Amino acid sequence: MARRLSTGCGPLVPARVTDVDDDGCGCLAATGPVRAVAEPGLTPVAGDWAVLAGNALVAVLPRTSVVRRGRGADDVCGEVLAANVDLVLVVQTFSATLSPDRTERLLALAAASSATPVLVLSQIDRAPDGAVVRSVLADLAVLAESCPGTRVVGVSTLPDHPGVAGLHRLRALLPGSTPAAGLASPDGAAGAAAVVGPPGCGKSSLVDALSGGAPRAGAGSALVPLPGGGALVDTPSCSADEPDWLAERYLSRLRATQRERWRAGPHPRSQTRRRLRPLAGGA
Repeated sequence: MARRLSTGCGPLVPARVTDVDDDGCGCLAATGPVRAVAEPGLTPVAGDWAVLAGNALVAVLPRTSVVRRGRGADDVCGEVLAANVDLVLVVQTFSATLSPDRTERLLALAAASSATPVLVLSQIDRAPDGAVVRSVLADLAVLAESCPGTRVVGVSTLPDHPGVAGLHRLRALLPGSTPAAGLASPDGAAGAAAVVGPPGCGKSSLVDALSGGAPRAGAGSALVPLPGGGALVDTPSCSADEPDWLAERYLSRLRATQRERWRAGPHPRSQTRRRLRPLAGGA
């Protein structure tokens, strides 16, 4: 646990943090939703596994992954958007002239989290034809090669559009689980995926489609249970045009590794690429 529990604090109940605001944080426990107040020194975020004593949040368990963004060129700590997720869905809306620089920075944010990135091309129903969609998806696939294991999925939330098949493929990628409402002890925890993207990328529509329209709490990051178990962590929009020191730091490491690979010459196709380790603290 992140801090020692005080004695005499009453029954301890495991829970998962759903949202945080100035008045406290929402939590999901086995008995249902709880509104709790974190003890001084604790800074829970959506996705955290926590321990409750009544309406007090008394401990935050160690995080397995951390999704964070920088808040300017000089920010070295960043803002934590989500914790304990298995996937990070990087959402970009369809455009025939999609900016590779923007996508690369958002992909770096996801890859640095210790979770597996998935590039999602949303609103492909805006494309004039399937050939244009396939061309953009191919470009994204080339970009995703910098982070081995990254999937690229094109989706549409329109029920009569062929792109809805991509929505089904995305559901199949989401962490499966058996616990109701995405709850379990950390030893048997239900999976979760964070959703990140710039303003207007179709992120909210995607979350609604995947969650069946489950309500979302607050304006910041919020954990949304998925039907049948698991959860999404819907995060605030990330402007890919703003300077992000953390993303640039990860990208510089990535480019250095690519240069080393190039200098080393060709390798057998069967050789597995060396994957970058996440930055300290998931940054």
